[in-house]
Amino acid sequence: MSDLSQLQKKQNQTFMLALVNFVLFMVLFTGLGYLAWQSARLVNQLQADLDRAEQTIADLQDRFQNMDTGQIVDRLVASATEQLGESIRTVVQASALTDPIERASEKLAATGNLLADTGQAIEEIHETIKGVDSEEIARLVSYHLLKGLGDGFQEAAESRKPDFLNAPQASARRPAD
Repeated sequence: MSDLSQLQKKQNQTFMLALVNFVLFMVLFTGLGYLAWQSARLVNQLQADLDRAEQTIADLQDRFQNMDTGQIVDRLVASATEQLGESIRTVVQASALTDPIERASEKLAATGNLLADTGQAIEEIHETIKGVDSEEIARLVSYHLLKGLGDGFQEAAESRKPDFLNAPQASARRPAD
């Protein structure tokens, strides 16, 4: 009988071991199923994000290609005109007390000439802008504005002169002593 009870005990232990293994396999397969489901969900979300990113890039490319260079030039000219006006006000205020009226009128006449030159420069800028990047545009606008001011600004104009304008005129001009 004792053999029978030991055999019964071993069968119960084997049954319990098999039951525990079955439960562990169920937990394992349930975890693997959950992991596969989460992976598929993540892939779908990443695909949606990628599609949105591609659409955004395409929109940005369209906006960049449709940029109006005329508007950019107008903004640059407006900014330069504002800075020029401030410079003129400063010159007139500084010279009103110390310079005679005649010298102030000469500076105002020079400013009128500068504005006429600026109008011509704007036309040249608009033609040149099609193949020039923003740094070159800024340098070209500042060159034409500084070039017309005179009175010590000639050197500043030459330092801001775009590279493509330097070559043919560099040997023809010499700075004033």
